[in-house]
Amino acid sequence: MDFLQEYIEEVKGILKDLENSMMTLEKDFDDPEEINNAYRFLHTIKGSAGMFEFHDVEKLAHELENIYSDIRDGDRQADNFVIDLTLHAVDILSDMIDGKDAKAEAEKLISDINELRAVEGEARASGGGGSEGGAEEEDGLKTFAVIIKPENNIFKRGINFESILEELFELGKTDMIIHNESIPYEKQLAEKNLVSTFEVLLATENSEEDVSDVFLFMQENEYKVIPLRSVADFSNADYAALITIDEEGLERRITQIKELNPDFSMEATVEEIVEETAEEKEAKANMRAAGAAQFADDEDTSEKMMQRKSKKASTVSVATTKLDQMVNIVSELVIFRSEFQHLLDGNERPEISEALEKMERLILRLRDSAFNVRLVPLNVLTVKLQRLIRSVSQELGKEVDFITEGMDTELDRSMISALEAPLLHLIRNALDHGIESPELREKRNKPRKGLLKFYSYNSGDHVFIQIQDDGNGLNFEKIRKKAVEKGMIAEGQPASEKDLINLMMSPGFSTADHVSKVSGRGVGMDVVKKDIAAIRGDLEVSTEEELGSIFTIRLPLTLTILDTLVVNVNDSKYLIPISEVEFAYTMDHAELFKKKSRQVNYNGQLMPFVSLREYFEIEEEPPVQETVIIINKNDTRIAIVVDIIAGKLQTVYKPLNELLRPADCFSGASILGDGSMALILNALKLKS
Repeated sequence: MDFLQEYIEEVKGILKDLENSMMTLEKDFDDPEEINNAYRFLHTIKGSAGMFEFHDVEKLAHELENIYSDIRDGDRQADNFVIDLTLHAVDILSDMIDGKDAKAEAEKLISDINELRAVEGEARASGGGGSEGGAEEEDGLKTFAVIIKPENNIFKRGINFESILEELFELGKTDMIIHNESIPYEKQLAEKNLVSTFEVLLATENSEEDVSDVFLFMQENEYKVIPLRSVADFSNADYAALITIDEEGLERRITQIKELNPDFSMEATVEEIVEETAEEKEAKANMRAAGAAQFADDEDTSEKMMQRKSKKASTVSVATTKLDQMVNIVSELVIFRSEFQHLLDGNERPEISEALEKMERLILRLRDSAFNVRLVPLNVLTVKLQRLIRSVSQELGKEVDFITEGMDTELDRSMISALEAPLLHLIRNALDHGIESPELREKRNKPRKGLLKFYSYNSGDHVFIQIQDDGNGLNFEKIRKKAVEKGMIAEGQPASEKDLINLMMSPGFSTADHVSKVSGRGVGMDVVKKDIAAIRGDLEVSTEEELGSIFTIRLPLTLTILDTLVVNVNDSKYLIPISEVEFAYTMDHAELFKKKSRQVNYNGQLMPFVSLREYFEIEEEPPVQETVIIINKNDTRIAIVVDIIAGKLQTVYKPLNELLRPADCFSGASILGDGSMALILNALKLKS
């Protein structure tokens, strides 16, 4: 990964952290930790944006950083307006980092920020002009000596040294002295080989911490920020350890500092500072030796630092394309294992069987490791959900407590990406038509704040995600009336709650009395259900009027590997996910088809069955005995009749292409051990 891509990935991570800080800061506007975090995040983005020519990113981050600098200095308070401003800036910064043209939006926001700060500055001036506050501002000018000795590999680390100096110069008035300039500074830059030590005298209103923040990307042994409160500080331990100056050098610095900061203290004279005992000379020599060791630019120091860092490192960034490639190879290995097993069927040599079993175990371990690498915790969605809830609840004038539980539950990365849109839609619906207004909630003896809960957990080979709200619940009478109006059911036709929920998820169905900007309960629910089904998931709804609703999504742990039953129908093979199979038994063909009702008796209940021979219009004579398989999916049962169960197989799931997608009785396909293709049955669609 090159430095540019590394920077882009880093900024994306920082922007997510900044969003998270905003969500926390909104709960306590006086939280100093989150205010400092926001300032540092913006400073980090700004500090390196210029190196990669993201100049618009640099400008916007700098202007927003000024807002948080004002907050840290006590010149303004954090509030909802600042949170809104920051989140809007995060969106624009994210677009610009992704290469989108958001320059106009960025310039508009920069203009708004400058206007805001100008108005607030005028208010402060008029409120306290000539008062003690103004005197304190003047007294706040601080002076620093900043000593910089970059290591030789600074450019290889992707750091633009000139940008760091420019940022330092922006903090106030500066004067720079270059030590050991055996090679001209310009030539050092051109050859990317810095050998000099740089001493910058700085007068600024910023704190020592602000000055140190400039060197965020440099190592601690490459710089030293030394506060100077008076001339006497030129003889203190920190300065003397790094810089050797004589009387002439000291006078030069005093002249420079007086120009930078006229109020700089002259408590000690040059003679007093230069005059020193033999013991002091020896002590300073020892300190200079220690300073030289600190700033040593030999490769051993760098190597040791890198070793220390590598021991701490616990993660490594890998491009998702590489992960996908690895999983594809493992999937091919799983197919190869089945093919190899098929070729060796009937082999009686124990050493080959033993080797095959060993290979199978290793492939399974490799498969599990490969898929674990792709697992991502659901908490990557937390900030996005919080921002949506904040935005929609403000727009609708509703008060909501958002609670999350089980966000460390892990899912395949591609599944989380596919799941994002359905989850956001369900939450919008819950806020718009689930949670009531504060006034209505009080009339119903409920707390003013509605409760919206995101809950996830593992169970067996599946992950369950629930969106729970304590709002209106579904009004089944209203759903029934709307279904009758649309001609979906006849007047007076019996329909269970489950039937009405399924109608609610039909395309274009809505119980809303007016079109809502945010959502409509049922509008788009067909898309939600379809999107969830596309990742082999199911959606269930449980509800109680005026008490709330629970939308439960059930998902497989991974999209790729599937344990299946292989069934034969004439000369064709089909696959049924084992997780859906409840029971199987054989029965005479004549016994099965002697009644026109086409039902089987299972556990004392009559259940309809579907013969795959009839469904696929196979005219050949069926076998004397056929196999009945009871499918149970989401508590809905159906029996299917096949010729025979050929065996069990762990397969690699492949989505259907555009031509087969309309055949919704199939959910996917896979390659068998003999190289042939088998389609994966979606049994409940056979029933419909």
